[in-house]
Amino acid sequence: MYGLATCSVVEHLYISDWDNDLLHAVPLDTNDEDEDSESWTVANQPAGLSLTLAGPPNVLVACHGAGKIQEWSPEGILIREIQLSDELKLVWHALQLTDAELLVSHEGSQHRVVVISSDDGQELHSCAQVHSVLMYLNTYL
Repeated sequence: MYGLATCSVVEHLYISDWDNDLLHAVPLDTNDEDEDSESWTVANQPAGLSLTLAGPPNVLVACHGAGKIQEWSPEGILIREIQLSDELKLVWHALQLTDAELLVSHEGSQHRVVVISSDDGQELHSCAQVHSVLMYLNTYL
């Protein structure tokens, strides 16, 4: 297990399973006997999880070993897959900033946070230090 995310809209806990390349969806309502846990096969080494901004939220999965960010619906349907450049491929986490931008943490020749296009994964802005991340994020707050 690696990453966790909860969604109060669909009432699920999402768990990334690094060793088995799975995303687990566990219902939060333990009294609902009709709903079982589900697991979906994702790209190699799923790490951080987050939810998209639109409702009902989809799950963003940072796939460290595959160099991809995958977006999954609450029903387990792969919505899209964003292939990252070689420099960004060791991704740890991704957060949606807007419909067009994701904030991504990664390792590589530099450990840093970057803003990428959610369309094609191209780097739009680099934040090599925490101070520059805060300055960039203040534009969204």
